[in-house]
Amino acid sequence: MLPYAANLISVEDRALRDLSDNAAGRTGKLRVAYLLHGDIATQGRIVTEFRRRYRDVAVETSMSYSSSNLEHLASGEVDVAFIVPMDLPSNVAVKSIGRRALMLAIPTDHPLAKLDPVPASSLRGVPIILWPHGWNPRVSSSFLQWLTRHTGEEPNIVAEEPTEQAFEALATDGSAVAVASSWRASAATVTGVVFRPLDPQPLLEHEIAYGRDDPSPTLQQLLRITDEIMSANHATPLQGELL
Repeated sequence: MLPYAANLISVEDRALRDLSDNAAGRTGKLRVAYLLHGDIATQGRIVTEFRRRYRDVAVETSMSYSSSNLEHLASGEVDVAFIVPMDLPSNVAVKSIGRRALMLAIPTDHPLAKLDPVPASSLRGVPIILWPHGWNPRVSSSFLQWLTRHTGEEPNIVAEEPTEQAFEALATDGSAVAVASSWRASAATVTGVVFRPLDPQPLLEHEIAYGRDDPSPTLQQLLRITDEIMSANHATPLQGELL
């Protein structure tokens, strides 16, 4: 489909939704896709502030991994999507909402659990459970290249599992470790598992994605709030290596 034709369809869909919202007594609707195991605190801060300022705008939320969120954004099912870096279609733009580190989830009786931080070179030959490659092929490939560079050999990936399933697997296979987001590591304890930072820390850029040519006032309001929150964040930048 030609780009201008796709844009016309997007504008028409937006107009139909606006008519529906007006008929229901609302001034608009914002559909947000949260990133599963992403920076939940920052995502929530942005959307909560939007809700506080624009109480008459209906906010609908969903949650999935990056590739699914991006698909929903491209198809017009959501207005904004939180993601980590991916190959983007030309009609999608992104803003950074900060960097977060990847960490290791380690069985409590594993030798690496005694190290804090864990040198990345220590993972040479260690069985590793990684998140599903299809969640974000670009980030998966970047992490494997990063790990190869620091260990000097191909990583020993023994399984690909969603985060919670990976933690369950650690309990039955005491020789393996898993990779988790720093947010998940801080969210709650996992019986039989400890979290350790890597040295150097592998860092992921977290982003908010939206339609480049979307003229919606609600979207522009959300983006302004995002800019305000990011500019007010004076935390010391994480030290590490960007994937």
